[in-house]
Order: sequence, then structure tokens, then C-alpha cells
Amino acid sequence: MYTGHVAIALATRGVRRDLPLWVLVLATQACDWVELIVRPFTWRTDTEVYSHAYPFVIVAALVVAAAVWWWKRSVSAAAIVTMVYLSHPLLDYVTGYKPLWLGGPSMGLGVIRRPAADFVVQGLVCLLGCAIYWRSLPATRRRHVSAAAPLLLLLALQGISDLRLESNKRRRERRSRSLGGDRASPTVVAIASPWVTPNHAAAHAMR
Repeated sequence: MYTGHVAIALATRGVRRDLPLWVLVLATQACDWVELIVRPFTWRTDTEVYSHAYPFVIVAALVVAAAVWWWKRSVSAAAIVTMVYLSHPLLDYVTGYKPLWLGGPSMGLGVIRRPAADFVVQGLVCLLGCAIYWRSLPATRRRHVSAAAPLLLLLALQGISDLRLESNKRRRERRSRSLGGDRASPTVVAIASPWVTPNHAAAHAMR
């Protein structure tokens, strides 16, 4: 999930006006930043383990919580930011495949493999998050056209992302047909069974 994470930050800002939006956006995107940071120092297949899986994501969330508590001297603010941080891997289990723990399986609904469905799911999250944020604005701002800018921007970015996914998907399908392969690809298997892991899909394709 991409834009949906930002929508969670907007929704949280709508509820907690004492927490700056940039802090909430950083918290909701932090797992991906951790993945980029650890990538040069780990095997490629392990980067998501250290950034999205347990117990590493819990440790990172607690570090962020401690920083927020030191800054705000507020247990509730630290708890809110911790929940925002932990929302990232949970939402990623809806749209993609992520490892559960070190050495454990990768699981997820894999909605991202169906770009149209991915747009609907993330679009609904964006709509809900932006609606909560919009309701927190002063009445004069709510009536201004700029109040709809966050939602329109997120939907546009998500649409571009899913169009690229669909284009890449069709390109792979054409390449597969041109090669004359008659075995089911891991993508097709994963779509047929949304909770199948990539390893299971690959094993099925090799039969």
C-alpha cells in the first residue's frame, strides 16, 4: 500500500491536532524508509524482514514512541504514533505479500496483483482518511476548493501507480504468450488463491 499510508496519517491528524502532519506521515511511511536504509547491509530477500516483520517492526515502533514521548511528554501522543507506525505492515498484508517474522512465511491478500481492485481498496482508504481530516478543518476552510486537494492528489498518484502496474502486468502476459509457456505463472496462481504465498505460487508453477 502506498497512498493509503498517507491517508492514515491524514486521518490521525484529523483526530490529534497536536501532532504535526509531517511527523505522522514519517511514522506511517517509516517501514519503507527502514527498508531503504538496511538494504545495502542485508541480502535483498531479507530487507522486508528487518523493516516490516516481527519483532523488528515492534522494536522500531517502540523507539519512535520513546522519541515522541521525550518530545511531547505525552503517553497518548506516543501511543498514537506507535499505532500509526504499526498500521503500515498491517495494511501491507492487504495489498501485498510481507514476511510475518524472521524465518517465517510471507503472507498477504496480494490485492496489488489486481490493479483495478488495488485502486478501489486504496481509494476507499484515501476517501475515509481525507474525510476525517476534512471534518477537522475550520468551517471556512472546508468550503474552500483547496480542502479537496489532498484527496485528489492521492487518487491521482494511486491511479498512476495502478496504471503502471496494469501496463507491466499486460507486458508480462504478452511475453509469456510469446514464449509459448503452457504452465500457470505464479501471478495467476496467486490471484486464484489470495492467501497463497509467493513461495507456494512458485512451487506450483514448477510442477
